[in-house]
Amino acid sequence: MSAPTVLGHAGLPPEAGHPRQARQDGPARRRTRGSRRAASGTAAVPVLAAALLAFATVLLGAFAAQPIYETPRLWLVAAITGAVAFALVALGVRLRWGAFTLVPLLAALVLLVVPLCVPQAVSSGPAGLLRGLGDGLAAVALGWKQLLTLSLPVGEYQTVLVPFFVTIGVSVSALAALALRSVRSAPLAALPLLAPVLFGTVFGASSVSDPARLGGFTVVAPRELATWLVACGVAAVWIAWASGIERRRALRLGRLAEAEGNEAVEAGHGVGPAGAETGIGPARPGASGRGAVRRNAALRGVIAAATVVAALGVAVLLAPVLDPGTRTVPRDRIDPEIVVREQVSPLASYRVWKRDDALDTPLFTVTSDADLPERLRIAVLESYDGVDFFVGGGSVGGGDAGRFARFPSGGAVDAPVEVRIEIEEGYRGIWVPLAPPLASPPVFGGERASDLADSFYVNREAGSAVAVPTADGLRAGDTYRATMSAADDAVVGERPISSNPLIDLEQMPQLQQWLKTQELAATGDGLVAAIERLRSRGYLSHSLTDGAGESLWLQRLAAEHGTSFVTSAGGHTSARIEQLFEQLNEQESAAGENAPAEMLVAGIGDDEQFATAAALIARAMGFESRAVLGVRLGGADAGVPGVPACAETCTGEHVSAWVEVRGADGVWAALDATPQVDVPPSMLEKGEQLPEFPTAPEERDATESDPPVGMSEQESGDTDDPGADLLAALWPVLRGVGLSLLALALLALPLLFLPFAKHLRQRRRAAQRVPELRALGLWDRLIDDYADAGALIPAGSRRDIAESLGVPGGEWIAWTVDRAVYSRESVSESEIESLEHAVDAELANRRAERSFWARVRSAYSLRSLGVRAPTRGSRNGGVR
Repeated sequence: MSAPTVLGHAGLPPEAGHPRQARQDGPARRRTRGSRRAASGTAAVPVLAAALLAFATVLLGAFAAQPIYETPRLWLVAAITGAVAFALVALGVRLRWGAFTLVPLLAALVLLVVPLCVPQAVSSGPAGLLRGLGDGLAAVALGWKQLLTLSLPVGEYQTVLVPFFVTIGVSVSALAALALRSVRSAPLAALPLLAPVLFGTVFGASSVSDPARLGGFTVVAPRELATWLVACGVAAVWIAWASGIERRRALRLGRLAEAEGNEAVEAGHGVGPAGAETGIGPARPGASGRGAVRRNAALRGVIAAATVVAALGVAVLLAPVLDPGTRTVPRDRIDPEIVVREQVSPLASYRVWKRDDALDTPLFTVTSDADLPERLRIAVLESYDGVDFFVGGGSVGGGDAGRFARFPSGGAVDAPVEVRIEIEEGYRGIWVPLAPPLASPPVFGGERASDLADSFYVNREAGSAVAVPTADGLRAGDTYRATMSAADDAVVGERPISSNPLIDLEQMPQLQQWLKTQELAATGDGLVAAIERLRSRGYLSHSLTDGAGESLWLQRLAAEHGTSFVTSAGGHTSARIEQLFEQLNEQESAAGENAPAEMLVAGIGDDEQFATAAALIARAMGFESRAVLGVRLGGADAGVPGVPACAETCTGEHVSAWVEVRGADGVWAALDATPQVDVPPSMLEKGEQLPEFPTAPEERDATESDPPVGMSEQESGDTDDPGADLLAALWPVLRGVGLSLLALALLALPLLFLPFAKHLRQRRRAAQRVPELRALGLWDRLIDDYADAGALIPAGSRRDIAESLGVPGGEWIAWTVDRAVYSRESVSESEIESLEHAVDAELANRRAERSFWARVRSAYSLRSLGVRAPTRGSRNGGVR
């Protein structure tokens, strides 16, 4: 085999460097200047590409965070912050400021934080600007927790825009620095792209967007999945494009060098293409080779995008199995629900307000320059466990029930009116009296105004609020004003939310029997009629005895309505409510058909029992329900007999409880549940007639009923299908095993991806039909193996690289590849096969010499993909 031909610079023959060539007039020199301009133009391309990537980052980040803020200002913050951050980093890279770029960048962010994120401070004068600057800078560290404690949407409340401002600024700055600093770090710029989208996911609500139907499939959380799909797709395209910058630049410079060489030969020899006489010319992959390179680059981008689409497709299929409509986010962990749930149920302590020492004690004063709302809520209790009505997430409606969060902004309300409330000596607790919905956050006054504003939380779904500056909540001297709704009470919807009962009536047979006897339709009118019958057949009593400390309420009702005392046990357990319905059922059975209304009065209790009974009636008829503790406003004429409304100062006498129900129309409607006080009960035996002159019975030895303890004594019957029972028992185990296997498969996908991608790259190189591209693929395969094994690839010719790495037969391999690339005749198929056998043999020997863990490290190494630290002596870390 002949000795390898020595090549000159760019494959030019030695004659091209003769001194007389320097005296040739303009064409070659102009060509050289053109190549330099082309090279500088190529270097400027990443600036435009990085700007497009920054634009995509800003756009995706604002779109992902829009449900959190729901304010147009969000887009202004994103656009200005992103533009300023990118411009300063690009300028720093251009002028080689290095780490000094952080100084103007931080200064710009400090100057922008007030006008962009705390706009309310701009119009407050110099003192307001300084205070706004301090709040904005403090929010850089503290605003993240504040954002989590606010109910969504947060709008422009205080400094909530600062976390998003910081996220966009840091992401765009990091993106620009990675993309513009070097071609080696450019692919890593895809990571900051995902940070703003992650911000929208982490700080968003736990509820996701409504499912969408695509043909026969249901896509869960389409908005969130679409956002991540686009973000990952953009990241994949960027990585595919950025990882090929160096190769494309080298190919372009090679083509320019080829053109310069041809020009030089023509000027010096007057012959055709370079190498016509010597048989060796400049690098020429040829038209077919260049097309194949472009196709391979496009194929890499398609494969990357397809990988992202496939991963998200798997997520779409698994999302309904893993979680049908919610997700767990940090917001779920910081709500003050623990403080609320540690409180005794306000309904359970209802009778405390009716004792003699609390009946006339002022609780709070309510004033307004316009008409007051009809009702002022203290607490809304939507969950019932058979013992208490309490605040929690166990309501039929679900959703955000039981969740209290900060209240940054309100919305439009019907009949808005500003109401001022001052807490008096008789009120102490975490519950904030209000009439929802609120048009804006309340403005607190008094010595603790700032603490109350920072500890005010609202349950938007339930329409109640708490203030927890301390465990005691509000106390005498606290004041606040807020714009509330003074609209009239809504009307109960005609259709129930469910055609089936929302409670288990088998557990409450007396309630089931009473409803069956009433023969009322499960409609809005039927529900209203049932609750009216319940009230008219009940009789108000606030205590077990009429002794000292418990008789003032009775004296007032007796003087006004002639009310007599009937003992009544407290509590609203299911056993106590069943006792109430048992009294009604027995009285109706004893009175017989067509009995007058006064003969049916038998249920004894007050708002505590009757509000609970009304709520259970509503659920039995398919309506959602909740119990509400509060006061009625408007004076004595606006209340109900037995519980008057307060005109201005509300006392314990005015505290009442009612029920709110919701049907298919989604509107909550309030219904009074207080029993009547005019007609006393008459306890009849079956068949007994009502006496002509009735007297009120006295049952002084009545005792309070205890709630049921333990499970029901009913024994469930044997099932007819043992196989179904076995499947039902095994299903949780099978589901857990299946989900675990799917999770392991998803975790294994990233581990299998890199070896698969390298194998696919090897097969693509081996499938090349163009000889020079196939030879280049074999050389790249050999060098990639050395790089993945940890070898440093030096700069220089192929022969220098082979000699430096100590490749056996490396000189012949390098010479053959050079001849395939540079020789006009290229190489034959047999020479390519010999080259392939030599490379395969060398790689097989290297694999045999390595340990198992060395082979694993090599398989997962990223060095052959260009992810490696630069080597000393070469700015680009060596060239292959």
